[in-house]
Amino acid sequence: MLSSAFSHLMLAGTGVYCLVSYPGCSKKFNLPCMALKLIVTNSMIGMWRWGIPENGEKLDKVYKLTGLFQNIVTLPFMVTEAWLIYGYQKELAYLHSLTAVIPFTLYLADKPHDDLIDLIVALNFESLMIVSCMNENYYGVLAALCYIFSRAAVANNRQEIEEIPSRDVSNFLLCIFCYFIMRSFSYTRCAC
Repeated sequence: MLSSAFSHLMLAGTGVYCLVSYPGCSKKFNLPCMALKLIVTNSMIGMWRWGIPENGEKLDKVYKLTGLFQNIVTLPFMVTEAWLIYGYQKELAYLHSLTAVIPFTLYLADKPHDDLIDLIVALNFESLMIVSCMNENYYGVLAALCYIFSRAAVANNRQEIEEIPSRDVSNFLLCIFCYFIMRSFSYTRCAC
């Protein structure tokens, strides 16, 4: 489907824009930049997967694997950065990122992990909402809402939403999420 290839192109472009414009990417170990790079990688594979259907099927396993990693780490890594920016305890901040290890371990053990990913996303969503509201950072609130709506768009394997493929709706919401989360991080920087 060309519309899905286009939505992946838009998401990859937004991810690259956020990577280039975020000043924190100059650090060696930066969780939001790692999450953005994963989004860009998955989107570029998605462009190939959906843009060239006759050859794209060969990349389906890689596309699904990068999509799984994207679902596991994107929000926890962003929430960790938000907690660090506002000067909360580093241990509590990094705990958000460590939650991604559990579904990854279940994936490696070939055990069911989808419900656990949904739970981790919900908890990180709440955490981002709370820390953003407490610090009056409404970009963070908007980013959290965009991310949870993006997850809801592809939940329950819905194929279309008002004749638009749910994958495309999710990708466009992730574009908005990437923009708002980077605005959220640049909105307030502390010397952490």
